[in-house]
Amino acid sequence: MKRILSDFLKIRLLLMLTVAMAFTACDQDKFFDESLSLSGDQWPKDEALSFAINIDDTVSPYRFHINVRNSTKYSYNNIYFFLTTEYPGGGFSQDTIECQLAAKSGNWLGKGTGSYRDNRIFIRENIIFPRKGIYTLRLRQAMREDVLHGISEAGVRLEKQ
Repeated sequence: MKRILSDFLKIRLLLMLTVAMAFTACDQDKFFDESLSLSGDQWPKDEALSFAINIDDTVSPYRFHINVRNSTKYSYNNIYFFLTTEYPGGGFSQDTIECQLAAKSGNWLGKGTGSYRDNRIFIRENIIFPRKGIYTLRLRQAMREDVLHGISEAGVRLEKQ
């Protein structure tokens, strides 16, 4: 009986280790991944979400994604963002980015069931950061509403290629 119990515990431990390794292996390219919550699923036009990223590798290329969590009550099939990048030592750039949240058929994209969908939207690859230091990314909604309803979180993700 002790041997059966011991074998059972070994198999269970091995299974738990395998599952843990699978979860960590799936995200090994992640360099930075942070999303911020928006109070009451409301995003005022003048409220920027800010992310500070320390870059010490100016040689490796990165992939850039935007994370969006939206309610199924969100009124649009897409969202526009203004992305401002402030460089270490001064200077900045600004981009306008469109992200699709629903298909033309009206079905929500992303993962999730119930009232919310989580989207990781690929934006660009082969990004090389020219300087070492802290880069500040500011993400603002660029829709035509003063207060956008139905977005509960937004963020950025960088992966090393």
